[in-house]
Amino acid sequence: MNKTLRLTTAILLAMGMTVLPSCGKKEPESQPAASSGAATPTASSSAANPAPAESVPETETMPAPVFAYTGQLEVIAANKSTWYKDGDAEMRYAITDLDMNGRYEITAAKKNQSFTVYEVTADNSSIAKVNTPFEEGSAGPYMEDEYCLRMNSDGEYLYVAREYEESMNEGEKTIYYYVVSLHNGQIRANNIATEIRKVDADGNESVRYGDDEFEISAEDFKAKTDKGLPAIQHKQKVSWGDGNAVAGMNDAKALEAICFKLTK
Repeated sequence: MNKTLRLTTAILLAMGMTVLPSCGKKEPESQPAASSGAATPTASSSAANPAPAESVPETETMPAPVFAYTGQLEVIAANKSTWYKDGDAEMRYAITDLDMNGRYEITAAKKNQSFTVYEVTADNSSIAKVNTPFEEGSAGPYMEDEYCLRMNSDGEYLYVAREYEESMNEGEKTIYYYVVSLHNGQIRANNIATEIRKVDADGNESVRYGDDEFEISAEDFKAKTDKGLPAIQHKQKVSWGDGNAVAGMNDAKALEAICFKLTK
């Protein structure tokens, strides 16, 4: 993550600057038509996109579970020694398909410290590490419980993620908003806005908003983080498991507990 950019943002925002998050979920199927995009990463050549196995029919009350894609949870379980941080109870784990290419990702993340992603390979034989700008030891995007997937004009899925940073000033918290995409084994992130929340001695909270150059209004902030982005195409509900819970998840059936589910 660009600490210089974040520091500059925080300094400028501290001179005066407000909120609305986003969320999401879904699983791979036929690709919806592309909509116009804003604040998106550069496009790259199309990735391998194998046809997913036949999924469990969706019911009126519960979307088809991600583990309907045959064999992928077995692959993730077989490679647990690669993605599981043994002995670290603070790590969180979740299985998603954020690029909607039919191949699952397993993410291992620790708040404000670590963010590592592996994706099942195109031949369904192993997992491969995804390149990300969130390096070991950096904050990384917060672990959302729901991801709203939006498609840009290049046909890539995007989502909004947040990064939390406690400020030096007591009672103040800075939240950085990113538009993130996963494409061809690479995660890209574009910082789009910042929110600063401060609680005074009487417990009253104030909120200021901005981007990388100047203070912005609550309306502009909402446009940058929601209304001004492509329409939500799909949503994925994510169930994060901590290091202790995942310790005993050694087969495909057990991993169903941390798989995403489609809600749209």
